[in-house]
Amino acid sequence: MAEFGAKERMVASLLSSFPTVKRAVKWLYVKLNAVVYKKSYVEKICDNRVSEINHVVANGGETFFGYYDKPCSKNGNILFHCTSSRPTKKRPSPDTFIDVIVKTKNGENIKIGQTSSYNWQQGARSQWLDNDKIIFNCVAGNHYGAKVYSLKERKITAGFDMPVQDSYKCNYFLSINYRRIMKLRADYGYRNLPPLSDEEMKGLSNDGIFRVDFNTRKAVLVHSLKDIVGLDAKPIFDDCFHVVNHIMISPDGKGFIFIHRYYLGKRRFDRLIYSDFKQMKVLVDEGMVSHCCWVDDAKILGYFRHDGKDAFYYCNITDGVITCNHAMSQTGYGDGHPSCHGNLIVFDTYPDRSRMQHLFLYDSNADTVSHLLEVYQSTVYMNECRCDLHPRFSDDGKQIFFDTVYNGRRQLCYVNIS
Repeated sequence: MAEFGAKERMVASLLSSFPTVKRAVKWLYVKLNAVVYKKSYVEKICDNRVSEINHVVANGGETFFGYYDKPCSKNGNILFHCTSSRPTKKRPSPDTFIDVIVKTKNGENIKIGQTSSYNWQQGARSQWLDNDKIIFNCVAGNHYGAKVYSLKERKITAGFDMPVQDSYKCNYFLSINYRRIMKLRADYGYRNLPPLSDEEMKGLSNDGIFRVDFNTRKAVLVHSLKDIVGLDAKPIFDDCFHVVNHIMISPDGKGFIFIHRYYLGKRRFDRLIYSDFKQMKVLVDEGMVSHCCWVDDAKILGYFRHDGKDAFYYCNITDGVITCNHAMSQTGYGDGHPSCHGNLIVFDTYPDRSRMQHLFLYDSNADTVSHLLEVYQSTVYMNECRCDLHPRFSDDGKQIFFDTVYNGRRQLCYVNIS
């Protein structure tokens, strides 16, 4: 098995204090391994529950959905992004628009809008609000915003002066500052407006997490960055740039988790925080938090560091108890993006030495992990242009959708597992 081993991960950890050196060493090492360990195939199905890999196509362009935290399929209709004018092996451009499309259960492609506010990792944060309405991000003059489209009415029905990060049905959505994100993580930011300056980054009182009501359209600052930074504050915080990202609302809509990231120079540190919209509490604080998902209203699953060890863990938001998911942590591939549906959790891997990405399915009832498939990612797709699989279930749990470049172009694909 051509995964990166413990020694390599140890070296990567040691180099974390020297980000520039780490990037250069990693680039050279990845390129060399891609040649030495290259396999004779670009896709392989590993589980008899999967018969074939299906492709979502539109207008001859490259298709993708984006992040793993929202379902792209709702009631048989598939929501996705499409780019025909700019190849996704190049960085996004504010001069290039991508289409936001719904492929209906009848096979019709409906272009519901276009936007130049996007990235390859999360698209335009397009997401279903219900079986009819969809929200996605855009730029409106000197600020980022969001639009809502109705499939029934076949038109844009609402516009907002703040961009969406996560939404809860048609009740509310949570918003963050994408100019701040662009300053620190261009792969999750937008390029229409300039990133915040160093001086603007110091302004923490009027920036943070906003709640926007769909009915009243009023925006309220739920937690300022000043309050977030002040929660269990550390001396190092005064010398850092701060940002919040990866907000995930609980299934019942009564709370949310988010990652507070702080940068000392180019070195990054993470904390996982929960909020009930009134009070916050730190759930994980050992410097590394990667990807999480809600299992139920009181429990999350994530890949983070606990007691000095990086692994997949459950965390109870009520009592803070953390327990390891040993089955998911023992695949040998490390970090991945988990998505939950009932007793099933799908998760992926980053490219191994041979540049193969793997898709796994965990059954919590049996406590077993199944290897579903592996697909190739060329070194053409790296860094900001990488294509993580970001697997996500359909709303009925019968399909798993993922983004991939195994055939040389970015494509939204799915497999049936029913």
